[in-house]
Amino acid sequence: MPSPALSTYTTSVNRIQTLRRTATDKQLHPMLHNDEIQVYYHAALTAYVAVWNGYIKNLVRDFYDVIPNSSPVYVIAQQAAERASGRFNTPNWENTQKFLVDCTGYDPINDWIWSRRRMNGFQVRARLNEILRVRHSFAHGFDMPPYDWTRSPSGNIRLTSKTAQDTEAFFKNLVKATDNGMKIHIESTYRLTNIW
Repeated sequence: MPSPALSTYTTSVNRIQTLRRTATDKQLHPMLHNDEIQVYYHAALTAYVAVWNGYIKNLVRDFYDVIPNSSPVYVIAQQAAERASGRFNTPNWENTQKFLVDCTGYDPINDWIWSRRRMNGFQVRARLNEILRVRHSFAHGFDMPPYDWTRSPSGNIRLTSKTAQDTEAFFKNLVKATDNGMKIHIESTYRLTNIW
């Protein structure tokens, strides 16, 4: 069973799919230029990053909802985690790992692989940071970085429907791996079972 954070994430992602579907809707193509279609893909990628950020924050809250809270240290740790959550704004791999380790003791680094796409931990972490750099580029008016996944078949640097689908699949894998890793961390550290 998924964490409440994963359930919230899934609901949010289902809404983001509307952006991708709108960009590829054949009935709108006569009215939309390529630049206008790009706006939908940029919005989708930005939204995926935002729900990833929200998922991580919610996962830390879920952690404190299930661990034993009989110690006075619990309150101090929970308050510190809430303060850290307020400062957690750039969910690249380094910041996300630090946030989770500092707030929960869970280090997700070994869980962040994508076997189905044959991506090892280094490749997954690199892709996460690339996605953040792409979001940063159009959020701040810079040129989009030229990664293999941002280059269209014609050689242009832009987002496509495939990019949006791949980004969604990437985060889906990352969230599931993180959720499962946190569950194992809580159950083994606190000797709990069936936490979610």
